[in-house]
Amino acid sequence: MNETELKQYVDTTKALERIRGNTKLFKTLLTHFLATRTQFEQLRKEIEANDREAAAKSVHAIKGVAANLSMTVLYEICPPFEALLKTDADTAETFKGFEAAYEKTMESVNAILQNPPA
Repeated sequence: MNETELKQYVDTTKALERIRGNTKLFKTLLTHFLATRTQFEQLRKEIEANDREAAAKSVHAIKGVAANLSMTVLYEICPPFEALLKTDADTAETFKGFEAAYEKTMESVNAILQNPPA
């Protein structure tokens, strides 16, 4: 993943500004983000069970983390997905887009943790 693509998924500059340059905290927060995999899998189960209320809450929680860590692509897909979950509309395509953004964000986080900012 090149630097431009990486910055698209996790804007390290903005994230570090938000936490006043604390790189140790940033690494800790990114590591905690990796643990959202279980939350993502729970979201998948909620979608499959058509539990839209629970799914909307899960997306909302992921949106908060994405905002705080400047995970731009993931953050941007969350509000429309969350809103869609509050309707009776089909969510299959939107979930695919959400999943793709989530996976690319996870890739970016792993890349950053392998070569963290100084």
